[in-house]
Amino acid sequence: MSENPDPPEPAERALGRRLVSNLFALLRTLVYLLGIAWASGAVYYDAPLPDAGKWDRALLALGYALIVLLTMLALGSRRRRFLGWVVAISLIAVPWFLKKPVQQADWKPTASRLPLALKEGNTVTFHNFRHFDYDDTGKPTERWESRTVDLSKLEGLDFVHHALGNGLLAHPLLSFNFGDEGRIVFSVEARFRKGQEFSPLQGLYKQYNLVYLVGDERDFLKDRAIVRNEPVRLYRLTYPLERIREIFLETIETMNGLREEPRFYNSLTANCTTSYIRQASAGKRPRFDYRIILNGFMESLFYERGLIAAEGLSLEDLVEQASINEAAREAREDPAFSNRIREGRAGF
Repeated sequence: MSENPDPPEPAERALGRRLVSNLFALLRTLVYLLGIAWASGAVYYDAPLPDAGKWDRALLALGYALIVLLTMLALGSRRRRFLGWVVAISLIAVPWFLKKPVQQADWKPTASRLPLALKEGNTVTFHNFRHFDYDDTGKPTERWESRTVDLSKLEGLDFVHHALGNGLLAHPLLSFNFGDEGRIVFSVEARFRKGQEFSPLQGLYKQYNLVYLVGDERDFLKDRAIVRNEPVRLYRLTYPLERIREIFLETIETMNGLREEPRFYNSLTANCTTSYIRQASAGKRPRFDYRIILNGFMESLFYERGLIAAEGLSLEDLVEQASINEAAREAREDPAFSNRIREGRAGF
């Protein structure tokens, strides 16, 4: 007696299986393409070809991508394609990950010197402390100084939000208030060689070193609010003084470490915002939020978490009253510059 054949699979179930299979195929293809795109970028930006021009690098990157795609099509089976993709990406990724940053180069003047902080008891002395001045045309006069502060005089911490471009990205600065000893400002930046300009795309590759700059508040804020005339806003942070002291010590420790072991800047993992998070101990790091990456929205994140003094203002009103551009222009040469730009603002 013959066995009954299996009943046909219901149409709905078959359709569902096809949809799932197609979805996995789409995701697999997307991963392949993203890997090839990243590796092609690494060929373009980081291939060790110092004499190659942009068009030479572009042709090399395009040729690499085409060869990988054509090879994967020729391999046939899914398993062979995957192995071929892994080999092709590894040929670029392995030497790329082995590439190390250099310490000596023809750096732009604004970051030509690496700062150093020496701590003895409660006293911290900074060397290569930046205190540039700027004339009416924006031309800087270089001044590198030494500055000493007493940790027992630390009174508070302010957050500077320097808005960039279309508002999706920003540059944060930290300004530590040491009372009558003044303010110490830190700025985590990409360290440019002469001729380089910042690009978020290039920042995904090993194009810039990471640098922690420390300097006078007038220098950093005049540069941004007056010389560049870009939106700059100032907020008082509500961290307890104990945590502010920890942040200060974490920052100078990381800054000093870059003198011994330089690191690359990365637009996602080691930038002007994520570097502050990475320097903190695991238990002190804030929980992740998309506004940490799209840091143009950092003000709303701080506001929601109660980290900036708002005095009952809505976020919109707080942002509006935090703008210091006009005050910075008016107080440009005033010895009381730092006090003037804080007058009438929430938290000060």
